[in-house]
Amino acid sequence: MEIKVVIEDVVPEQEHILMTRPGEDSISFVEVMSRLGLKYYRPCGGIAKCLSCAVRFVYGAPEMTAEDERALEFWEMRKGWRLGCKCTITKDCKIQVPKRLVSEINSIGAPQSMDVLPLDKTNIAIAVDIGTTTLAAAAVELNTGKVLRQYTWTNGQLKYGSDVMSRVKAAIDGHSEELQKLVVNDLIKIGTKIIGKDFLTHKVVASGNTVMTHLILKYPVDGMAKYPFVPYTTDAVKFREERRDIFFMPPISAFVGGDIVAGLYYIKQQAKAKKKEDDKFLLVDMGTNAELVLFDGKKYWCSSASAGPALEGASLGCGVASVRGAINHLSINDGKVKYTTIGGEKPIGLCGSGVIDLIHELKRNNIIDDGGLLKDEYSEKGFPIAENIVVSGEDIQQVILAKAAIRSGIEMLLDASGVDVNDIEHLYIAGGLGASVGIWSAAGIGLFPPQLLNKFESIGNASLMGDIAFILDPNEDELKAIKDNSQIVILATDPKFEQLFIENLNLS
Repeated sequence: MEIKVVIEDVVPEQEHILMTRPGEDSISFVEVMSRLGLKYYRPCGGIAKCLSCAVRFVYGAPEMTAEDERALEFWEMRKGWRLGCKCTITKDCKIQVPKRLVSEINSIGAPQSMDVLPLDKTNIAIAVDIGTTTLAAAAVELNTGKVLRQYTWTNGQLKYGSDVMSRVKAAIDGHSEELQKLVVNDLIKIGTKIIGKDFLTHKVVASGNTVMTHLILKYPVDGMAKYPFVPYTTDAVKFREERRDIFFMPPISAFVGGDIVAGLYYIKQQAKAKKKEDDKFLLVDMGTNAELVLFDGKKYWCSSASAGPALEGASLGCGVASVRGAINHLSINDGKVKYTTIGGEKPIGLCGSGVIDLIHELKRNNIIDDGGLLKDEYSEKGFPIAENIVVSGEDIQQVILAKAAIRSGIEMLLDASGVDVNDIEHLYIAGGLGASVGIWSAAGIGLFPPQLLNKFESIGNASLMGDIAFILDPNEDELKAIKDNSQIVILATDPKFEQLFIENLNLS
């Protein structure tokens, strides 16, 4: 068979051609993309849950499946649209793939930079943030503390899904070796990009959520597949490999990982420098799983709220990851939508910060009510944002569910710690979404308590910043103190969380 693949809106158009092997009567679309060496973003890991990875067959479309019928309208299927993750090809065809499904994901919290490197590369250390969606690395000059180069790369594990539980399932199903290789190969590419082929340095500090670090270290993840979610280890891991001293930040629990410990280390170092170590703060690392930490002056109250992929755009009909062309900010005035996109390119959908802006603007303009219901004129077809980009009532409800999870998690930490919200002195927002979110929009839809609005500070990629801080001032006793003074607040099994969640299912 001859299979042609083209990526939409790429000029000039390039056909990627794959000839199947002799005797190969069928092949999955996923395998086609893999053999062609093309990225293919499947938010749910190919289990037909998110229904957002449709591709269009110009000719040679396969038979419709039950998953296609669940995800697509009949007229769309007649035009050749099929759900890519479940698509099996049996004849010559040409496939058009939406650009949003193959684009490189940006990490706004860790901007690229490429300064000139010193001749003595032994004076350079590397900080690494192993994110579920993106990997970020920075080359740091040890004697000056200067960040020489910084780079991000899409995590190759995305082929197994956009959330950690998809990766856990893939590892248990026998893919642990490939999951490790995918990240290791990505990190080699990043190391080569920022330092060169001889990127061996004498020090590497890495952090990530607990699942990501377990996968790269090839530790078993079975304990994190079900309640009570017990990781293989919560210790810091350090070893020497090829002249490098490698250090992995310790996690606190299965869902409060070394990336959060690194972020707390960074905040602590900054507070020490300002002699404000006892200031109470709330740290919110925004992502598919929103990690929350409330520091009451002595103890760290930690939790994780399962917000789902809506706030990162992954599960929405109008949503995309943070790729070029994603609408990242918008406003609505007199019914007209104005927006900006990542890279200034033609809009292809909304990423997380654009989604939050959109919901706030729809509410501000009375296009939706406090429950998120669209006005009658938009209730059936949705509200148009740009050409072929429409937000539906279902999209809005998914965002409200995510918002309710995070806000309820914050209120649970306030209750458990006994801290009054007015006594919190800093609201630190971390993560790629945290670096770009409009705080007025977030507060406007009730994501954060309004009392914290004027205490907002975006710290971008706190995990990477913490790794850099540890490179320059490695204090394992401080890491231990953070862990020893941490208290996990479990949300899922607490009836009060369910009550708060229901109360927060609105935009007030």
